[in-house]
Amino acid sequence: MAGDVAGELAGLRTAVDRLTQGLQLMLETQATQTEMLRAVLEAASSPAPADRELSDLLARIAATLQAQGGSLQAILKTLTSLPADVGTAVAASVRDGLAGL
Repeated sequence: MAGDVAGELAGLRTAVDRLTQGLQLMLETQATQTEMLRAVLEAASSPAPADRELSDLLARIAATLQAQGGSLQAILKTLTSLPADVGTAVAASVRDGLAGL
């Protein structure tokens, strides 16, 4: 019975860890989007200094978007597998609990 509980807890920890990872990636993505929006608003609301051409700003935005794409893919991968992982952990816990009756 103790092994069943330990296995159940391990499965739930894994699910929580994956949720946490997904949320952290989402926060990083939101921070990236905030920085991009700040750069766009700054470029749109004030004249650009001579050393900071519009093309430079657009290049920074493009680089940030590429980095964000990788983060979004990681989030998608984690969130796509999460329901099955949680379902598997819950099903195993129920099975283990019923086996102990």
